[in-house]
Amino acid sequence: MEQDSRSAGPTRSDRQRERTRRRLLDAGRTLIADRGVAGLRIQQITERADVALGSFYNHFGSKEELVEQVVTESLADLATATVATVGPNADPAEAVAAANLWFIRIAYDEPDFARLVVNLGHADTLFGAAVHPYARQAVERGIASGRFTVANLEVTLTAVIGGALALIREILDGRHAPGAELAFATHVLTSLGVAPLEAAAVCESVATRTAG
Repeated sequence: MEQDSRSAGPTRSDRQRERTRRRLLDAGRTLIADRGVAGLRIQQITERADVALGSFYNHFGSKEELVEQVVTESLADLATATVATVGPNADPAEAVAAANLWFIRIAYDEPDFARLVVNLGHADTLFGAAVHPYARQAVERGIASGRFTVANLEVTLTAVIGGALALIREILDGRHAPGAELAFATHVLTSLGVAPLEAAAVCESVATRTAG
């Protein structure tokens, strides 16, 4: 019996296409980190990736589309790193605190990247799409264990994720001194039903362990 082509794995052409796309994204990420976005040119990206200029448009409709994908991947990588750092069996309150601390610290530690994120045309959508799966998993685990009490999961996630992005914008605008991430993480835990004094203690402990 012939193998059903619909169940076959990726073809050689598919794998080559994905490798080229990956090279373009990696090149874009490196150039953005080195030079920013303003002066970035598609030719620079293709030269760095060592692919033909015309190949770019087989994968991305514009420079802006590639930049959005680079930002989305970078945010997802940060979320993944946070999960790996706290571990799968960590106290859900510590996991949520760590995630909020790390994301808000972007505004202080990597302001150029943070400005890139907040100034994208679809910043709210991109930030939410990158962070939402990890945030949902952490909060659901806390609900299941009885650590968190949440009236409406989706509303809570919208408020927390939207609040984080808004705070990053305000930090970049100079409206908050260093330490705003600690206050925000504490606020998030209390909104999830953790007692205020305990929320503050958890955040302080996580902040001390993850500093630097």
